[in-house]
Amino acid sequence: MAREILKLLNDERNIKVLVNIDDDGLAHPVVKNSLKNENDDIVYTEFLESSNTNRFLTKALWFDKKVSILLLTHDKRSFKIIARPIKAIVSGKVFQKYYKEVQDKFKDFDLSTVWVFKPLEIKEQTLQKRVDEETRERPYFLHLDRLAKRA
Repeated sequence: MAREILKLLNDERNIKVLVNIDDDGLAHPVVKNSLKNENDDIVYTEFLESSNTNRFLTKALWFDKKVSILLLTHDKRSFKIIARPIKAIVSGKVFQKYYKEVQDKFKDFDLSTVWVFKPLEIKEQTLQKRVDEETRERPYFLHLDRLAKRA
């Protein structure tokens, strides 16, 4: 199941939001449609050398911190992926491969870093799925009028 969900990152119709932590300890969410799945890892291409995202991801890599990715599919399903940055690639054959992809797609963009994340946990957050889970796992967390209707 996890592989199928990770593959949803490759669908350009889906919205992908990368969330890391800023210098004040606050969430830093940014839409990053360059996130994709490759070989059970998540790959993200960062275009701007001095971006806040690049800076915060560097700290996450150095200090062994996690990031989260929100994936909203075109059919309105929602998933939260917890991942750990494991590599920041800035040169070499792998970097060249992604640099060529960026140039082919965007023509006049640079590539700063190819980030590789290891997914640790995937949880569906779609509202109906969560409501079903809550109803099953916590049947008494209902308003009294709803409980009375069931009686």
